[in-house]
Amino acid sequence: MDPITHGVVGLAIAAFTGETVSIASPYAMGSLLGAVIPDADIIMQVKGDYSYLKNHRGMSHSIPFIFLYSAAITAVLSLFYPGAALLKLFIYAVSGCMSHLLLDITNSYGAQVLWPFYKKKITLDLLLVYDPLLIIVALAIIIPSINSKIHPLVSLIMFFAYLSARYWMKFYVKKRVKENFKDLGEILYIRVLPSMIGLVKWHFVIKIKDKMVIGELNLLSRKIKIIEIMKNLDKRLFRAVKNTQVAKFFGEFTPLFHIKCKKTDSGYEYSFIDLRYYIAKDFLHHATAVMDENFRLVASAFHPYHKTRNVEI
Repeated sequence: MDPITHGVVGLAIAAFTGETVSIASPYAMGSLLGAVIPDADIIMQVKGDYSYLKNHRGMSHSIPFIFLYSAAITAVLSLFYPGAALLKLFIYAVSGCMSHLLLDITNSYGAQVLWPFYKKKITLDLLLVYDPLLIIVALAIIIPSINSKIHPLVSLIMFFAYLSARYWMKFYVKKRVKENFKDLGEILYIRVLPSMIGLVKWHFVIKIKDKMVIGELNLLSRKIKIIEIMKNLDKRLFRAVKNTQVAKFFGEFTPLFHIKCKKTDSGYEYSFIDLRYYIAKDFLHHATAVMDENFRLVASAFHPYHKTRNVEI
């Protein structure tokens, strides 16, 4: 989720528990800071996109770290609010941090919430990265003119009803996709992901024997659109690139990717594609590895957000 959404949800937690949403309330500020501080890993951006995206939502988004963050927030805020109850302030900070982790695992990027015991990112693939309904529900809890007419508990119930609806949508899409592609052979793997834009659009990735099918299902039209069919890489070509730094990085960066390879006049060009995010008729993140005729690496680059952006690896 984006920092604004996290911050608004953090304030909604304070408002829901009866705290005044104001800079005068140490508990509201504790919840707010807790809700945004896990994204402090943006400091890695000073080293460039490669370092930031390699570490984003890693250990900084784990359960052990939220207690460290909360302790730091409590210590700092106690200096500005000397009359604040430290345990209560700590609990609000933890609540804010926990909301951040829970929201981050609802979208397709996920987070290493169980680090260091389990280092893979956990994701539920339910919400959009920028989910408008989540913002609306949070604001309904915060804004006095609204929460005086609609009890915050009603808003919270609406949010959980929305999550349930999203889960049903995902289940329905998965079922439809299985039925639609069953004649192509045994489905070895299927993942359904929320679209980057559009509340009723869902993307899916299917692995069938020697290929992957990437598509989209619009719940309003009930139509399935094939985005691309990608054939598996030849084993010899895959072995040549799998131990390169760019391949290892991309495998850590995303659990859902595909590799293409084309022969060039001077060797081979490998293209790595992150299949989680599709927008404006292209996937969001890419990488490239160039090899000579003897499969010696010549150059490699990461292309975050757009193919024109080059970060040397």
